[in-house]
Amino acid sequence: MSEMMTNEVEEKRRKARKMVDRKAMYSSVAAILPIPFLDIGTDVKLMRDIRSGVEEIFELDHRQVNEMSDDLMNRAAVMATSMGSEFLGSKARGILFKTFGKKSGKVRFSFLTILGKIIGASISYMLMKKLGYEYIERCAKIS
Repeated sequence: MSEMMTNEVEEKRRKARKMVDRKAMYSSVAAILPIPFLDIGTDVKLMRDIRSGVEEIFELDHRQVNEMSDDLMNRAAVMATSMGSEFLGSKARGILFKTFGKKSGKVRFSFLTILGKIIGASISYMLMKKLGYEYIERCAKIS
């Protein structure tokens, strides 16, 4: 690959990563909100947006990048990401309650609840970012 093509691919990677980081942030915000299943629906839509955005940046067609079975695997991964971050956030909240919640009342309770949600949101952010970056690398190899 020529140096010019390598620089062009790197520029596309940077642009795609910036977009993935922004979408991952939206995913973490959805994880914080206490609306049932909002996190899962948002993550599925954001992953679709990430895929189409990355394909557009790399000027690829979806068929060039994926087969149907891979698409289903990706949807399962997004759902697992959402459910996993919620589960881990609630487990972290439980551990925090057991450790710090014995000595005080409402103030500590609300602080620990918020802290548990932040942990879940952080996990959601990192996993969505990881899925997006993996997709970027797959597209970069094809282009």
